[in-house]
Amino acid sequence: MTIKIEPLRNAKSASAAIAALSVDRLLEQSLQHQLVRQIRQFILSGRLHQGARMPSTRGLAQELGVSRITVALAYDQLASEGYMEARRGSGMYVCSTLPDDVLKVTKEDRSRKRLRPFLASDEGVEPRFEPRAHRPFQVGALDPELFPHATWSRLLARAWRNPVPALTGAPDSFGWRPLRNAIARHLAEWRDIDCDSAQIVVTSGTADALDIIGRCVFARGDTVLVEDPGYAPMRFGLEKNGIGVLPVRVDDEGFDLDAVGPRLKAKGAVLTPSRQFPLGATLTLTRRLKLLDWVARTGGYLIEDDFDSEYRYRGAPLPALMSLDRHERVIYLGSFSKILSPTLRIGFMVLPALFLDEVRAYLRLRGVAASLVAQPALAEFMLSGDLAVHIRRTRRLYAQRQEALVSSASVLDGLLEIVPSTAGMHLVADLVPRLRKQMTDRAATRLAAEAGVVVRPLADFFAGQPDRSALLLGFAGFGEDELRRSVRVLAETLRRGS
Repeated sequence: MTIKIEPLRNAKSASAAIAALSVDRLLEQSLQHQLVRQIRQFILSGRLHQGARMPSTRGLAQELGVSRITVALAYDQLASEGYMEARRGSGMYVCSTLPDDVLKVTKEDRSRKRLRPFLASDEGVEPRFEPRAHRPFQVGALDPELFPHATWSRLLARAWRNPVPALTGAPDSFGWRPLRNAIARHLAEWRDIDCDSAQIVVTSGTADALDIIGRCVFARGDTVLVEDPGYAPMRFGLEKNGIGVLPVRVDDEGFDLDAVGPRLKAKGAVLTPSRQFPLGATLTLTRRLKLLDWVARTGGYLIEDDFDSEYRYRGAPLPALMSLDRHERVIYLGSFSKILSPTLRIGFMVLPALFLDEVRAYLRLRGVAASLVAQPALAEFMLSGDLAVHIRRTRRLYAQRQEALVSSASVLDGLLEIVPSTAGMHLVADLVPRLRKQMTDRAATRLAAEAGVVVRPLADFFAGQPDRSALLLGFAGFGEDELRRSVRVLAETLRRGS
């Protein structure tokens, strides 16, 4: 018996379903299998109706960034199973009739299957959340071999083998006081910031800090300037708290307040002055002073995200924007994710004295997000000088790794233009004009992923329409030989695809 399906009334619904197709190259399943499974489910759920025309194998392959053979094999399998049919001279279509038994998957069945827990006894089944090793040139990846495992485990055990009463009692909502003391000393030595530990709040990261800022510094409906291109989670964190964001294009000198216009009444700005993310520009002294004058006149605030300032390979780290502030109009955000490990989930913020009581009251109501477990060990690690030793060691290695990447980049001539940087943990590689005519940076990213190389397209960081096509190449987390091999793979892949 066969069941007749209602005719397709709106071709746009088919286009929407096709647009929802995606592939994940980190899964064990083949790309062909992923396509077959998704298209089959779209047909069964009614998202693809009777007579819906499928895109050509070439068009869908280009859209997904996979080979045309992969799509052709997926179509062939679906046709053999009775879900699709070829029409001479016209292409592939969803079948007008489907076998009765394939429609017996009810919503209840699908829900029960979705909620089934992963069991340890399920041999050969890998959960999707299983962590995977980083691959070049993953931005933000750190080399786990560089983490000071022996020292860290000793400090952690010492703190909790016989903990002091303060560790087992009600925690200070601003964080472990010895850690805040250590952070204040670190900021004075490395960033030229003169602050009291009472101004420091230990957070669980940027999202936690933005939640506090969104509730205690800005008000719902306020407008805040952000960098474009910039860190998308920063924009999301502000908008989640009802704060409007206005993207401002950055140039070779960083954030440009003059580009905003005199009539805008913004309440502040979020920026990365030491090393703009993702482009890497350093905010000039003239623009820093102009921003500080602006917030002093308007009563606004600058949020300084100082995410990787310790990694400067020529000269000392630049003084922080906060070190120039004489009116307490800068809020400083720092993190240990780039220095030690993102799994620590420990960051911090330095607040003007005006907000301390309000932030403490808010944290009493909301609760503390930053775990206390690692804070005593981190305090000892900093106060002993081990953190400074670790930074100097990794900074030397990262400089060598960047050099290995740049020195091997000659094979990318005619494809990408890579400029060395005096700081940071990634480089920006612009697509040359000839390559830009043939593919976008997102298309280049998909090609690289198929070859096992992970890059980020610059387009992902724009709030508006991208005006520059480039790839971000992280180098800090990978050995020199691995970087050289990956450069060759990337070059071969882009040449074949161009």
